[in-house]
Amino acid sequence: MKISRIKLIRLRNEEWFNFYTEFKTFVEQTSPQALNIEALFAKFQALYVQADESLEVLRKSSYTAEIVHLDGVRDSTYRGLAEAVKSALHHYHAPIREAAEKLEVILEHYGNLSAKPYNEETAGIYNLLQDFRLKYAAEVNTLSLSGWLDELEANNKAFETAILARNAEEADNSIDVKMLEIRRQTDRCYLDIVERLEALMLIQGDAPFAAFVKKLNTNIERYKSVLSRRGQHKGEETQSE
Repeated sequence: MKISRIKLIRLRNEEWFNFYTEFKTFVEQTSPQALNIEALFAKFQALYVQADESLEVLRKSSYTAEIVHLDGVRDSTYRGLAEAVKSALHHYHAPIREAAEKLEVILEHYGNLSAKPYNEETAGIYNLLQDFRLKYAAEVNTLSLSGWLDELEANNKAFETAILARNAEEADNSIDVKMLEIRRQTDRCYLDIVERLEALMLIQGDAPFAAFVKKLNTNIERYKSVLSRRGQHKGEETQSE
């Protein structure tokens, strides 16, 4: 059984830290003792703390306050849209109730977008708006939700613009040197853990590690998908230039 590989260097700081937060959780759920990686995991934990501290410095960049504010604005608009649909479920006019029921199914499909990581929320809102406007235009019109959709789209674009500006700032001149070094050390430690686990599986068999590796590989594929979509988006931008 092999552990999937991912180009960790391509992950943005927040994504990178989230990846290791989830990895840390998986190890703790199984226990480093059961995985026989106690020493390496202790080293990883120390690096994780340093990464958290360094990332906090980057979070305080000039764009951070604006990003937090804009995320709150779009969250508020999204909740308002959801409440408008929910309220219409109890409308006295049957066609309005029926339209609301269809839109409520879509909202439930996307779940609580406000609780998702920034990039997932941005993509989720974009897809939700596409569904509402293209597949459920009649229902949106029945509930008079066009204003809500326009406002949510504007909020989402404003947030994405702020994120792109912050990423450009980091790429140009604001990436903390200490964070880069901690990332390098943490990545090396993680790869040492991966190599040890794969060696142990060769010796002991897959069974003691199978559940852990399955969870880890599933998570890795999720992050690889994020990187793939980003690459496609950049390719589209290049073609349009």
